[in-house]
Amino acid sequence: MLLSLPVLFNAQAFAQSEGWLLGPNSGVGKESKIVPTNCVIAADGSITCDTVVRNPGSDTQARPYYNPFND
Repeated sequence: MLLSLPVLFNAQAFAQSEGWLLGPNSGVGKESKIVPTNCVIAADGSITCDTVVRNPGSDTQARPYYNPFND
């Protein structure tokens, strides 16, 4: 029992990071937003969401890039 305690408390929290994959003529700026939708909270407390990119009318579309686990 005592040997398993360090394993339980040594878990690191990983955060998701995001970036933009820009194509030709992309004009995505700081006004672009990633909006979470359809969020679900699992029994273990983890949260999973779908996302939508909201760009101002003057910006062209860009694809979001997500890195679920930073190395």
